[in-house]
Amino acid sequence: MLKKFLQCIGLSSLILVMNYGDLLGGGADVRMHVPFGLGGVVLAQIADILILGAVIFAGIILLSRTRYYNYVRLLLAILIPPYLIARTQMLYPFVVKDGLVPVFAAVWAALLLLLLLKFPRWYKRLLRVGDAVGVFFAVFALTSIVQLLWVARWKPGQQQHLAVWSTTPQPPRVHPRIVWIIFDELSFDQVFEHRAHDLRLPNFDDLRSQSTLFTNVQPVGYKTVRIVPSLLSGTQVDDYRYNFDNSFLVHYTNQRGWHPLNGQNSIFGDAQRAGWRTAVVGWYNPYCGIYGDAIDHCYWINYDRLDGQMAQRDSFWKNTYSPLKQMVREIKAPARDARDACNYDVKQRHLTHLDLQAHAIDVLKTDQADLVFLHMSIPHSPNIYSRIDDQYTDMCDSSYLDNLALVDRVLGNFMQTLKASPRWKDTTVIIEGDHGWRVDLWDWLPAWTDEDDAASHDEFDPRPTLIIHQAGQTQPQTNATPWPLLNVHNVVDQVVHNQPIHY
Repeated sequence: MLKKFLQCIGLSSLILVMNYGDLLGGGADVRMHVPFGLGGVVLAQIADILILGAVIFAGIILLSRTRYYNYVRLLLAILIPPYLIARTQMLYPFVVKDGLVPVFAAVWAALLLLLLLKFPRWYKRLLRVGDAVGVFFAVFALTSIVQLLWVARWKPGQQQHLAVWSTTPQPPRVHPRIVWIIFDELSFDQVFEHRAHDLRLPNFDDLRSQSTLFTNVQPVGYKTVRIVPSLLSGTQVDDYRYNFDNSFLVHYTNQRGWHPLNGQNSIFGDAQRAGWRTAVVGWYNPYCGIYGDAIDHCYWINYDRLDGQMAQRDSFWKNTYSPLKQMVREIKAPARDARDACNYDVKQRHLTHLDLQAHAIDVLKTDQADLVFLHMSIPHSPNIYSRIDDQYTDMCDSSYLDNLALVDRVLGNFMQTLKASPRWKDTTVIIEGDHGWRVDLWDWLPAWTDEDDAASHDEFDPRPTLIIHQAGQTQPQTNATPWPLLNVHNVVDQVVHNQPIHY
């Protein structure tokens, strides 16, 4: 009985592994991108494994006492392998082509029936093999639970620290200023080169009329987690490690070994040593924990859900119930389940955006920081705005173009605040994407729309948007040369050290 119970726990852990697989092995990627503790989520994950395992065990025990048990065993043998493949296919290092799982299920069912009817001895041997495999399932479950409990011990790094001047009125600051804004996944192609005929971006156009537009930007990389550290350090990062103590190690391209990255060896440290005040409001990367030793005012947030429709701020019971409900809904109505999950993503991203926007506006209005770095979560998928309704949406039916309209609106708010400052004439503004619109990441997800399809031309253009407004610039300029995005670090450094900007 104990063996069978453990096998059922093992089966449930595999069925649910898509909900917690990102936490195994220490969950470095999750830990790096959430500002809240994971203890409640971890306990909910373990509870789900035990609850589902107990339900499977109880069902098998009850059915084993009936004359239908042999049929039940056959049915389980037919259903479990293809179901596990379908549930876990996102974890495979290769793509499972559409239709392959149903084909496998049909072939597998035919094979089992053939063995049962023609080769019963081999059928029994196959069931014994399945019983032995169940033992390995149990081992997987126990090791998973141990790893989850280990992750529960993790304490998140600093989420914010506020400068005195952010809450206490200060004399007006007389100092040059840089405002460096990353709109995540802001593509040059859709914003400027092939803008949709019905997409109006008046604030981008206004900024472009008094700034330098770079039309051939060479990207630093593909993922934010490597791109932003590259930009802030001035050296290309091709790999990273986020340790359990929240220290951050990076591997630089063409350099040997791992190097600690912190505020002192970033642009923030350079700015502070030059007498500049620094402020950061950011998404996704733990800015305050990594660079906080050189940031006077810092805040970062990310409300995005974990796998399995769990959120760190939800209650234990909600985090326990939601994945089990999702699993049932996934079987009954997979299309609806995918859409509901997408709607949930939209709502969480909406919360993230509003929080970031409010803190960013506060920093700009206070007008006490000299180097302001803002990393916004838009226009990155999921899309949270409807330009037709001119308002936010909580439904998964908007496009990348809708999010671009939202970016333009936010940019307008930022620029209005900046231009109201007496320091505007001494302000350098940098607007950029960290990478282009990664069509290949999104075009197979429920959030993808027909409008996305038309706007993307079924093609990934890696060029991010980059606009630089030099202090006092009043005329548009264009830089069409192949220009590495990493050079933005040099531009900021030149302004910080009161040097002429050279492109």
